[in-house]
Amino acid sequence: MARPINYLFCTYEIEIEDEVLSGEGEFSLISENQGGEHRHGREKEGIQPQTLCTDPKSQTVEDFRSHSFEIGYKPGVRVRQEYDGDRREVVKRFERDTHTKFGHVVTVPSLRAMAIRDRASDDTIAALQTIGAMKSFIRGVSDGLGQINISHASDEDVSHALEHWDVHEYSYTIRPLNPTGGDLARRRSEMFERENVFQESGRVIAPPGESLRVADGVIGEANDLVASGYGQEGLKGKTEDGNSASIPKLSFSQDKNENLRWRESKPRFLRVSFERESIEDDKTLEVASSLVRFYRRDEPAS
Repeated sequence: MARPINYLFCTYEIEIEDEVLSGEGEFSLISENQGGEHRHGREKEGIQPQTLCTDPKSQTVEDFRSHSFEIGYKPGVRVRQEYDGDRREVVKRFERDTHTKFGHVVTVPSLRAMAIRDRASDDTIAALQTIGAMKSFIRGVSDGLGQINISHASDEDVSHALEHWDVHEYSYTIRPLNPTGGDLARRRSEMFERENVFQESGRVIAPPGESLRVADGVIGEANDLVASGYGQEGLKGKTEDGNSASIPKLSFSQDKNENLRWRESKPRFLRVSFERESIEDDKTLEVASSLVRFYRRDEPAS
């Protein structure tokens, strides 16, 4: 059986000359420019790496319009390494190479939701490399007048996951509040004060096959402190579709404002894993459906 494939979930906007593209505009952009190569990154050994977009497709998933496409990275040069017995050392040489690696992207434009395959191999690029290549592609097709803005998991996304996923693991680092916070945060802080606790880190796990519940206990108190800036949290579980997913805990600071600032500025990578029957098993529609279910919230179909 083929191993699961991970996708990085995020939200996005594509702007061309300060105008946000509609779903129709997005599909026109990738369709009309498919196959065209554009500069990406710095030259290597005198060769300019290129990026390109291929295989645009449009489909409807749960009454929402969805797009999928491949973002290619063409380095143009390959490093060859071998051991030289005469010199008794490893030697490197650079060769021109037309091989292209690809990253798979799925979008639901009306929700500004995007999923990017996160797998690096001889033929594929990881999600963050794909994002970088997409940025170069948008700049290239717009003569430098366009950009794509990516936002990773927000506090709202974490709260939504806690409420709607089957969460089986919750991790946290928290400190006493001073001076404001919710009732649960104050209760935990009073306990800290009585026992002279400066900082607490923990991980709670549900019984096998079961889910955690957010109540007026460990998770509820920690979550209340996190909401006020006095902690950081992360979780693992199953999405509403039954796919394994995770949002990692960010670094923690004793400074409340630093914790809040990090949640605004540092990326929290929401990853969802999809089971495959084989390497050829196309998960595009399943990924699009999972995007819709996670990001739809109260949005009407379109």
